[in-house]
Amino acid sequence: WEEILLGCDANGLCFGKAAPQPYPFLAHRLEDTAPGMIVEYCPALPSIVAELSQRIADHGGAALIIDYGDWRSQGDTLQAVCHHQHADPLAAPGTADLTAHLDFEALYNAASAAGLRPTRLATQGVFLERLGVTQRAQLLAKSLSGAALESHIAAHRRLTHPDEMGGLFKVMGLVPEGAAVPPGLEP
Repeated sequence: WEEILLGCDANGLCFGKAAPQPYPFLAHRLEDTAPGMIVEYCPALPSIVAELSQRIADHGGAALIIDYGDWRSQGDTLQAVCHHQHADPLAAPGTADLTAHLDFEALYNAASAAGLRPTRLATQGVFLERLGVTQRAQLLAKSLSGAALESHIAAHRRLTHPDEMGGLFKVMGLVPEGAAVPPGLEP
């Protein structure tokens, strides 16, 4: 593996690569990658999930995780957004929101190690449909017409359609052992 590093040259911030080395925490990824492919890894994930687990243990409840991502992270998903536009993540540090897709397999494993029981992964569209979003949207639509109705239908589609946020966003619940699965995440 070659770790991608952040550095600077005469032109400012830039990406570079460290010398190749094995990373034991990525050994399981050798089966689904080839030379040159990118796998993202979040070293802070286990401690973040351990903190969530402790808070749930102390106060009750569950965690509902909704984010961009997939079961297994693959590819460069680092993005910067500034004023609702895509931006160069290195162009103006501190002025853009940085994001990357969540590796839900890593979240599942970290949650299991922290004593939580992760639910099955669902798409946002399926999750919202299970909660009755279409029935609610239909009820609200009865009082709308014209542009307001068109906007309402477009918003519902954006949230639920598999080719839009309904497929891009995924949902996972993290519950204590023995607790009920949150609504919308039932198997």
